[in-house]
Parts: sequence; structure tokens; C-alpha cells
Amino acid sequence: MDTYTPTAARKNLYQLIKDVNAQRRPIAISPAHGTKDAEAILVNRQDWDSIVETLYLENTGTLARAEARRADDSGTTDIDDIDWDSL
Repeated sequence: MDTYTPTAARKNLYQLIKDVNAQRRPIAISPAHGTKDAEAILVNRQDWDSIVETLYLENTGTLARAEARRADDSGTTDIDDIDWDSL
């Protein structure tokens, strides 16, 4: 991941936004003498939405239920047994 100081990012912000969207690679913005705790990340909107959705699915337990169903090798799923309201 490329890293820029806030000053460099400010000077090139429009181009950085174009690059992040075109390359789908995040960019770190970090003070020259800062730590990772002081960094900010510039990320493509679609990637951000995916991150938020994944965190939601993980926090609600939906991701674990989906993984359990995927791992179920019984070969059949009774559609009447699915609790559609909890998905």
C-alpha cells in the first residue's frame, strides 16, 4: 500500500482519488513522524461498502450461519426449514 504524508496527499488529492478508484488499491495517509494509529486510509467506495457489509454479517452471526450451510454436505436443504425472517 502506498503511503503519503497529509501535505503530499492534499497536493495530489484529486489524482489519488482517481488512482484509488481505477486501481482498487487503498492509499495510506500518515504523518511523517506518526504511528499507524495516526493513519487514515483512502479506499474505493465499493470496497468500503464491501468491508462494511462483511463486518455487519460477521457481527450479526449471519456469516457464520452461511459458512455452516456451505459446509453442510448432506446434499439437501429443506426450504421449509429455513427461517427467512432471521436472514
